[in-house]
Amino acid sequence: MKRKRLIIVATILATVLIVMGVATGLLSFMQNQVANPPNTVRPTTAIAAEVEGETKEQDAATRLLHFVEENAEKVSITILRDEKKLAGQEENRMMPLASTVKTIIAIEYAKQAAVDQINPDDRVKLISLERFYLPGLDGGAHTAWLQNMEAKGRIQNETVSVRDVAKGMIQFSSNANAEYLMDKLGVDAINRTRARMGLQNHDPIYPFVSSILIPYEWMKERQGENWNNTKNNISAKEAIQAMSDTEFRRYARVIHNKLRRDVSGSYKKNADIETWYDQDYDRINTDRFIASTTADYASLMSKLNRRQGFTKAEQKLLSEVMEEPFMVLPENQQFLKHTGQKGGSTAYVLTLAMYATDKEGHSTELAVFFNDLDPSTNASFPEMINVFKKRLLHDESFREEVNRRIGVQVALLNARV
Repeated sequence: MKRKRLIIVATILATVLIVMGVATGLLSFMQNQVANPPNTVRPTTAIAAEVEGETKEQDAATRLLHFVEENAEKVSITILRDEKKLAGQEENRMMPLASTVKTIIAIEYAKQAAVDQINPDDRVKLISLERFYLPGLDGGAHTAWLQNMEAKGRIQNETVSVRDVAKGMIQFSSNANAEYLMDKLGVDAINRTRARMGLQNHDPIYPFVSSILIPYEWMKERQGENWNNTKNNISAKEAIQAMSDTEFRRYARVIHNKLRRDVSGSYKKNADIETWYDQDYDRINTDRFIASTTADYASLMSKLNRRQGFTKAEQKLLSEVMEEPFMVLPENQQFLKHTGQKGGSTAYVLTLAMYATDKEGHSTELAVFFNDLDPSTNASFPEMINVFKKRLLHDESFREEVNRRIGVQVALLNARV
């Protein structure tokens, strides 16, 4: 047993070293900020210590469940099974969404494409996406998507289809693609769909990539042509923290329009974000990010899972974007009728919303949001969440354990409401 524990700890530490080696470069810690994959937790040594004290010490899903139990101030979770609540904790707490919010953009894309308001096969110039790309701030998502498109022969004359742009936004979590689609679909239209989907507690959606440049825009307004990328930096931080949500979003829209018109790339070049963006701004952006609740996103996942509120044309387009990469896997094809998900992360935030229906007709929806995580290590959660999802889908005894350990909090929450 002792040897097995040592192997577990060694494996975790090796993973940390690998991730740390990959995560070099300007602010790659940051925006997966509005990007994609997971990875942010307490130090691995603390997790290893918890593993040692647990009966099921080798079970990553159990470790995640324990973290949820012991860190209620950092975690919101809602789990539905066959249209009934299996478990929940802090379900109505507003939490930053990170890239999980891109699900709403995908829904609006499907709705407009289904009625020929946009043509998913229209071609988009890569330079039109490039205008919204902030290098080093998406964890390599946009570059990985472009490489995938190139490998598949999907790039023609420096263009890609709108359909592939939407897929890249969800499957690779390209921030540039998300910002482009906001421009094409219209932010107001996206927010109307957000409201129509019945989300009770959800911040308005705004151009969240553009908002990263608010410090530059604010300082430039006050310093004009003599703008200096370090002068008055502290004042800018204080001013942005003091901004109302309305003012913050207004700035984001102004910058979005400037980026859209920035054919030469001069606006981004002059912003010179590499010289001033730091961990303070990272934290400010995370705290200001679009927020919602796991109760709302579990409900949204349930609608997607049951195909509720979508026409056949809309559902076909949504399935391409949300489900395609998961349903090509042989294991999923054997066990599931369909499944889809979207996650996101920053240095401090990790979010996931997923749904699945198996071939016996059982439905499962999960929304789990983490906030205020330790940015110093980020190696353990992805695998734990993957195992957690798998056991939720396959293991009745684990579902019973989840219900015992955090399901009781559902009753307490309902009693307060």
